[in-house]
Amino acid sequence: MDKRTKKWLKVGLQLVIAAVAIYFVLKEIDVDELKSVLSKANPLWLLLAFLAFNVSKILSAFRLNYFFRALGLQLNEKYNLKLYYLGMLYNQFLPGGIGGDGYKVYLLNKLYKTPLKGLIAATLLDRISGVVALGFLAFGLGLMGSAKEALTPYGFLLWVGLIVAYPAYYVLVHFVFPTYKKVNHITNIQALGVQGLQLVCAYLILKSIGVEAGYVDYLTLFLVTSVAASLPISLPGGIGIREAIFAFGYSYFMIEQTSSVALASLFFLITLVSSTVGVLFLRLRSSL
Repeated sequence: MDKRTKKWLKVGLQLVIAAVAIYFVLKEIDVDELKSVLSKANPLWLLLAFLAFNVSKILSAFRLNYFFRALGLQLNEKYNLKLYYLGMLYNQFLPGGIGGDGYKVYLLNKLYKTPLKGLIAATLLDRISGVVALGFLAFGLGLMGSAKEALTPYGFLLWVGLIVAYPAYYVLVHFVFPTYKKVNHITNIQALGVQGLQLVCAYLILKSIGVEAGYVDYLTLFLVTSVAASLPISLPGGIGIREAIFAFGYSYFMIEQTSSVALASLFFLITLVSSTVGVLFLRLRSSL
């Protein structure tokens, strides 16, 4: 089986998973109530959520550039940010879910002759550091909300995850990605900042739809959906997967189902609109 066939099989699997997830979400929730909640969302809060999301992406671009610098690749921050948004655009609209990362690796290898192995490792570690930050924050918020009771008698695992997350990551970098040890501390701080800003985005979305309580539980489940959305079985943006986790997972927390699904849907829309900024940089390569 050639690479192209494998790629399209993966895309087909992602589409099937997303379609099945959306189907069950629509069967599970009150669609009219969801439409009502979405239509009444406060645009000012949504604008602030949009801004918080994009600040998180700007910080994320800076973080990725630290990984590139560890390879000896010195990218101008302005150019790197344009390339990052172009990657976001490709991730959203090209099949496969990693089109943006693949494009960045291809372009930087072609223009700067940076070894493919190092570029792939940098982009992979960038993703891993983000997932570790998500997990760390999810464990921490879980201990503050209803997750500990929902996991009874295994609530202690939240403490285990909180304590082990970063030591395990440092061990991974030390033995598997030693080139990036010198940027470990700053990129981890930045990863926490990125995910913290996305929590702010989610909080502002909740404010926009009139949620007044249960923020810790909403945000804990939001982090869980973000981890799931980063898996290769998910379409870009986690469409379907986020909504399904909220639609079926809300009952384990002190939160409301329709508002949960509305949060997932509005976050996806903010991600989609933000990614279209990359259209401005489609001619980026020719501008160098």
